[in-house]
Amino acid sequence: MKSGNNSLKIVPIFLVGGGQSFIGEDKTEQELKSDVILERLGLSKELKFLVRKEEEILEINIHDVDGFVIFPYCFDRFSPLIYLAETRLPIIIFSEEETFCHALDTYECLSDRENVQIAFDAEELKRKIKAIQAVKWLEETKVCLFDIGDWKLNKTAWLKNPIVSGKLNTQNIDKPNFFETYRSTDKTQAESLATKWMEESKVLEPSFGDVVKSARVYLTMKTVMEDMKADAAYVLWCGQFTKELGTKMCFALAKLADDGYPVGCWRGENLLPLLMLHAASNKPVFVCEALSRRRNVITLRHCFAPSTIASCKYTLRRWRDMQGTVTGYCQLPKGEVTLVNCGIGDRLTTVKGKVLDCKDLEGDNCRMTVWVEIENEEAIHKFVGREFAMVYGDYAKEVRQIGKRLELEVL
Repeated sequence: MKSGNNSLKIVPIFLVGGGQSFIGEDKTEQELKSDVILERLGLSKELKFLVRKEEEILEINIHDVDGFVIFPYCFDRFSPLIYLAETRLPIIIFSEEETFCHALDTYECLSDRENVQIAFDAEELKRKIKAIQAVKWLEETKVCLFDIGDWKLNKTAWLKNPIVSGKLNTQNIDKPNFFETYRSTDKTQAESLATKWMEESKVLEPSFGDVVKSARVYLTMKTVMEDMKADAAYVLWCGQFTKELGTKMCFALAKLADDGYPVGCWRGENLLPLLMLHAASNKPVFVCEALSRRRNVITLRHCFAPSTIASCKYTLRRWRDMQGTVTGYCQLPKGEVTLVNCGIGDRLTTVKGKVLDCKDLEGDNCRMTVWVEIENEEAIHKFVGREFAMVYGDYAKEVRQIGKRLELEVL
């Protein structure tokens, strides 16, 4: 996701009234002081409105904008603010220490509307604006869905999965085109890529031929994504591709993630958490599934992870014990993480934790298993599904804001 707020059109509205306010009475002084405030907060001066009479609010352009930040600097009440609130565009009322009473007074009139929030300091304001940016990115992001229709899950809950519920812009690959692209992938290019990958990695079981097949899968997936102009990728159960490809997709997914794409794989419930964490952090994300629990320590596992999470070298191994397959074990570091779990997509929970260890359990196991100590054991009782997304750092507040903007139930 592009960082910063440059692509957002957030309109700052200063309620200064017709008399003395906290940024002065003189119009020139108000202009200058409001510009200083906006520079400090990183907001656009070009979109600014100084409102002295309530009818001026009706002149504010509500088209092609992403939201409003209201700065209440006087005791006047401006009833047309209700008109802005009814647009359902995000509105943030900003309270500084000296305008605390004005901000609360303004919020009181609009607080029954879900699109209106209040921020009490600059960091909270920036976090709420980032949530607006993240939701815009989520709405515009095209997800290339690798699914050839051979896996069916005929359960009611499946209809609420974010992949099929209409929450996200997913587009299925064209099955014949995908396999034709795979068959016609340039052999020399795949071999060159495989040589490079093996030189950069520690190689255990996979042969050169095995890695070449993974390189062909990677090149095919990337070509299909580029042709579809996709921003992210999700594989709905890669087992449905194994027979035709003659290998698993694990290492191809890892390399796509290394290219900067948000990438996920399994039953789809971790797609929304993956995108939310990527939007909140702009970092690589580990998508995984729950394995076991002991008190407040849970184990999470999966068969691929971006090496950019840990800046480490891959250890190339077979997927579990299946001959001819390749996955890359990545030693994920210890440290603070944020987990997001949203099950079928209606409810969301986010918790903070700490990675205690990462191991390859070998045998019939996904290659990466991490032990995560949950900060608050009570949070475990809010989990609503088996699939998770994990990112390093504390982004719990940002994720909650994004969840609210998406009208999810944040537990």
